[in-house]
Amino acid sequence: MQNENKAEENNIKYVLIQLLIFIPFLKKEWKKIVVGVLLGLVLGIGIEYKRNKERTVTSKIIFLLENDNGGGGGGLADIASSLGLGGASTGSSMFSGENFQELLKTKIIYRKALLTKVKYGNKEDFFGNIFLRHCQLQDNEWSKLPPQFFTYQFKNSNLNTLSAEDKNLLNTIYMYLKDNTVVKQNNSKSSFQTLSVQTRNDTLSYVWSKLFLKTVTDYYIETKTKKSKELLIVMENRVDSLQSALYYTQGKLANYNDQNQQIIFQRARIIAERLQMTSSQLQGLYFEASRSLDNLRFSLVKEAPLLTIIEDTELPILVEDYSYGAVTLLSVIIAFFLSCFSIYLYNLYKEYYVTKSAE
Repeated sequence: MQNENKAEENNIKYVLIQLLIFIPFLKKEWKKIVVGVLLGLVLGIGIEYKRNKERTVTSKIIFLLENDNGGGGGGLADIASSLGLGGASTGSSMFSGENFQELLKTKIIYRKALLTKVKYGNKEDFFGNIFLRHCQLQDNEWSKLPPQFFTYQFKNSNLNTLSAEDKNLLNTIYMYLKDNTVVKQNNSKSSFQTLSVQTRNDTLSYVWSKLFLKTVTDYYIETKTKKSKELLIVMENRVDSLQSALYYTQGKLANYNDQNQQIIFQRARIIAERLQMTSSQLQGLYFEASRSLDNLRFSLVKEAPLLTIIEDTELPILVEDYSYGAVTLLSVIIAFFLSCFSIYLYNLYKEYYVTKSAE
């Protein structure tokens, strides 16, 4: 026990001795140390100023992703099978699980959104043009890009007829927005997901977050109803064909009966019965096809949106004021110790060089 107390006293004495040695060093080299600390102060203030200037504004939307397991063919699959058409439904869906997350990163979603006209202020324009004018990136991440990049105008919304220049600019914007557009599920036990968009302009963040979700929803409806619309065309053609055949057979039967009101021969009677049977069969097929067509139209009308907004974003987006001090203080402390250490090494080198010269 006594040995431990003595060891602690020795440690305290050692620290005090080192401090006493350090104090004369500070008195002797205080000018150089002050210069180093001032440099650290300027550097810290510069870093904090740059951070404040480069701050981004985040727009957040909380939404519910509808459960889509790809087996939602339902009545569509029944109608398709009644026509002898297979493959109306798939075993998996691009809008479920990890597939949905990967879909949100694809160029087609971003290009559709960038080439969609939106209202920004009092003007309506393609979002790609609005982004280039208001992104505030020419002095930051995109400072090396030529000025004409930010004045470029997209004039065509057709993805199939884009020029090479259009694609290059869209790819550049896509890479930036993809890194700053994040969809994540905060709680694994909940179906709620959060879309976060970061830009340097609060209105730009607001417009892009809403446009991005709308584009995903429109793409979902377009993709989800594509086979239904294709089947609708087949069904309409089938109903028209059956209707024409039914009307033709009924007219032919009526003419035959008018010409043979008093049937004597069995051959004539068989022809009349065949026409009657064909007319009855066509009538049954026509009514069945008409009912299926109505069901298909109803299924298209009741297609539900993929996303349900739980908490929407709004303007103005609140941004906390940047608080100066933490980085500057840390920079001053680091500069102080680095200055002391550098001066100490320089003095050691100087003493060694003088001693070497004296020998």
